[in-house]
Amino acid sequence: MNSQVFFPYGISNFEKIVRENLVFVDKTNYLPLLENYSNIAFLRPRRFGKSLFVSLLEHYYDINRKEKFQELFGKYYIGKNPTSLANSYRILFFNFSAIDTRTSESSYRDFLNSIKISVRDFLIGYGLLSLREAREILDEPTPEIILRSFFGFYEKNHFNHKIYLLIDEYDHFTNEILIRDLQEFKETVSLNGYVRKFYEAIKNATQQGVVDRFFITGVSPITLDSLTSGFNIVRHLTHEKDFEAMMGFTESEVRNLLGLVLQDKRQEEAVLNDMRRYYNGYRFYPSSQENIYNSDMVLYFLDHFKQQQQYPRQMLDPNIAPDYGKLKAMFEVANWQENVKVLNDVLEKGYVDTQMILQFSFEKHFGRKEFINFLFYLGNLTIQETDITGTILFKIPNQVIAELYWQYYAEILQEQANLPAEADLVLSAVREMAISGKTESFFTLVQKLLQHLSNRDFIRFDEKHIKMVLMAYFIQSNIFWVQSEREISGGGYVDLELFIRPNNPFKHHQFAIELKYLKKEETHLLQSTMQEAKEQILHYYQQDTLLKSKEQLHLLAVVVVKDEIFVEEVKM
Repeated sequence: MNSQVFFPYGISNFEKIVRENLVFVDKTNYLPLLENYSNIAFLRPRRFGKSLFVSLLEHYYDINRKEKFQELFGKYYIGKNPTSLANSYRILFFNFSAIDTRTSESSYRDFLNSIKISVRDFLIGYGLLSLREAREILDEPTPEIILRSFFGFYEKNHFNHKIYLLIDEYDHFTNEILIRDLQEFKETVSLNGYVRKFYEAIKNATQQGVVDRFFITGVSPITLDSLTSGFNIVRHLTHEKDFEAMMGFTESEVRNLLGLVLQDKRQEEAVLNDMRRYYNGYRFYPSSQENIYNSDMVLYFLDHFKQQQQYPRQMLDPNIAPDYGKLKAMFEVANWQENVKVLNDVLEKGYVDTQMILQFSFEKHFGRKEFINFLFYLGNLTIQETDITGTILFKIPNQVIAELYWQYYAEILQEQANLPAEADLVLSAVREMAISGKTESFFTLVQKLLQHLSNRDFIRFDEKHIKMVLMAYFIQSNIFWVQSEREISGGGYVDLELFIRPNNPFKHHQFAIELKYLKKEETHLLQSTMQEAKEQILHYYQQDTLLKSKEQLHLLAVVVVKDEIFVEEVKM
């Protein structure tokens, strides 16, 4: 049964999915709703199914695919309930995901070439001009002039079919420019910038009726907002309640997908619970009551799970891994020190609060509020709740994103302590904990880190901050399932727990840690504090059924006196 189920992991071509009978979560019921609007922008984080949805629109509205309508859509909602606009447009399709942004010259060159290719494919694909005849348009010197020449040709010839313009990943390259060079970004979208001129040409074609509709996807509104009046004809549906689940998967959709491959139905809730931890948690509508799953992450998991009924060795999709480098770069936009305070706040408290920005402006200061919203649009934060003043609490959506944050936090700590090459030593020490249960090497490295930090770094240090250091090191190593402050069944909270990760089929040592912190002048309290910690962790073990169920479990009492660490294991 499982071998007959094929998931479209990494596939964004709608026709390929249908022809090869791949699993498709039907989102076609949103098409009639979208037709109530002409000029749409819809934003979602990376790997949320945007490209597939744009491909869906392309195949549904393209006049060249009219004869394939029943084959492509017959078994889906829109095939049974077609709209009058089905297969009634010529599709002009731009995709800006592959532009080389390493330099300003490469960015412009690839953007220009991308425009030329899309216009060429349109003219030749619809039989309007030969390649030789199209040269007059394609050889124009700038993206703006190419578009104006193309739209002028189309209007002059009074073609029967209007244009539906699709732009996928509209801001992929401009966001990379923003992260690399804020000034270059401003110049690119400024009054005379080539990106602004490109969108002005689209705006003119829309007002003239040549372009009847457009649909733009991307991640952040920053680029469109920076164009201001140059492109003020768009309707943002990003935060509209009716469209929140148009991309990504709902809980019921994920449950149905899991049901296609899960052999032992008794495992359903356990597997779903792990998928929630890693891939769920996104909210895009301020008063939403349902979380959305990242669709790419879900398909990655299920594509692995169906084979041996086992989790992938890495719960983090390797295609998401490069986002770590991008996450680091994001913190260098504008004021790095202020941005790192946001990181500290969200890791320490579990959330940050500010007002949602629906429109960015670089005429104003790019401060804390702007940076938090930037992280939200890119999927690194999500909406937790909204208070009566309209202030929103933003949280980390899931374990995948949390691990990226903690890895970055560990790197910052190591750089501040002038220990940038410590990660491999930490990994080795954490592996030793898992394999042999020995903790000395690990806590020696943590003590080394603390002793290399300057004295002023300890002004804010308390138990909470020491715990953040420990978590950063444990999560950086990617060996344990790390939990903090879990409420136990008998009452109370365990400071830190290091369990076997759900994707690890092998048994190894596990740990529950009670952590205490003393200032240097409180050294005389070490013995009594250690005894208190030992009694507390033993009490948690005796009261909690989960801890009692863990094999090879070690109970640790850890007391930190400024920058010295004392560890004792408690016998059960």
